[in-house]
Amino acid sequence: MFEDSQEYDSNPRSLTVEEAGEILLGHRHIPSDLRRPPRQRSAAEGPGDGYVDFINGMAEAVTHLPQTVGEQVRGARISAMERAKAALCAAQAKEAYALEQDIIARHRADGIYKQNPARGTGAEVALARKEAQHLGPCFVNYSRAMIEQMPYTFNALERGELTEERAMLMVSKTNAMHVDVRRQVDRNMAGERGALEGVGTKQLASRIAKEALAYDGRIEANKQADAVVNRRVTLNPTPDGMMRLSALLTAAQGVAVKQALRAEASKLRSSEDRRTDDQTMADALVSGITGHANGLRPSLMVHLNMTDRTLLAGDSEPAHLLGYGTISAAHARWLIAGDRTASEEESEVDVWMRRVYTAPTTGELLAMDSEARSVPPKLRDLIEIRDQFCRTPYCDAPIRHIDHVYQVRRGGKTTEINLDGRCVCCNQIKETEGWEEHLIRGQRHTILITTPGGQMYRAMAPPLPGTPESPPGPRTDL
Repeated sequence: MFEDSQEYDSNPRSLTVEEAGEILLGHRHIPSDLRRPPRQRSAAEGPGDGYVDFINGMAEAVTHLPQTVGEQVRGARISAMERAKAALCAAQAKEAYALEQDIIARHRADGIYKQNPARGTGAEVALARKEAQHLGPCFVNYSRAMIEQMPYTFNALERGELTEERAMLMVSKTNAMHVDVRRQVDRNMAGERGALEGVGTKQLASRIAKEALAYDGRIEANKQADAVVNRRVTLNPTPDGMMRLSALLTAAQGVAVKQALRAEASKLRSSEDRRTDDQTMADALVSGITGHANGLRPSLMVHLNMTDRTLLAGDSEPAHLLGYGTISAAHARWLIAGDRTASEEESEVDVWMRRVYTAPTTGELLAMDSEARSVPPKLRDLIEIRDQFCRTPYCDAPIRHIDHVYQVRRGGKTTEINLDGRCVCCNQIKETEGWEEHLIRGQRHTILITTPGGQMYRAMAPPLPGTPESPPGPRTDL
């Protein structure tokens, strides 16, 4: 009766607590091969990775699916694609986690960045995912938390029961919990196969809140305290030539601001006033902040990048307003000349205009040179007008720093061609060991970025008004 068991070892090896736990729980998401030094694994890989070719081939294949099918097959395809998307999202999270471990191991082996051995991981991941830089660390943190602390959620994502958005929601909503509580919530909500099938985003958030409150009601109190610390004001452009001012205030602050605006609006309104209550409150807000009596058109320095045809000849070529974005030609002329249908008092405003000229053949802004390391104010304005946003690919953050592409310590000059606009995060990331940036001459201002991981990206300045979308060919006069 024991014939079938003769081939098995009667004295199995001892297991560590972690290995035994992984076997009992059925989870082994963290690749065991990560225990090998990253340089050994890279050497064993060879020059290429067949799986990259496989993934690229799969992406190409699904774009050529035969269309000689009916409704039932199309519905089945959509469902299968959603399942595949979820599995790819889970695999991407695992790769991001493993990349972080590789970078940490490499930095520790080299003895650098001891205070932050994971430095540069977020930037690598953001570029690979074609996202803004500040989203890279968020995705790495999400991947690490899910793989290390929420294995059931990871399994549900792999099976397609969760979308990436809902998996991220589960991770973010449990972020403030103690790790043991987080694991228990993960088991309660996703431990059973199919438990999250058909659960919508709002319903999922409600379930997470219920689980959290069941363990510790102090979490909500802490969130309210954090909200007070995070009070802020934001300004975002809207597509209709306006900007939305948003303020996250405490309840007391919000009520006080609303009452003050209503009181001020009631004093400003007159019998001849054609404005609505909402318009009067908006103008009162601007007047109170800027100190200018004309809240609709306060005095400003207009950094308009526009062609002479748009300004003087009524051309329709759009302009670029620094701090907002692209605006119509008519709107640009209105900012400068005012509203001719309005009264003289309503239209009167102080406007300063700074003209910016572009080279007629290349569409580049005319250069301004300086021997100083600090960027002169006018040259700073020129770079901000040219770049418009942070120059790191996929980063739409506003420009905070005027940065030297080729660093001054390496001989870089303070010239228009060697300067670009960066957000704070991207300017700091480029100082990571192994991060290289070089200028590509012959096209619209272009930077070649090489990350420590060997990936290469091209960052080209956006086209200016009156210039072609595609840059001209290489210049021969350099």
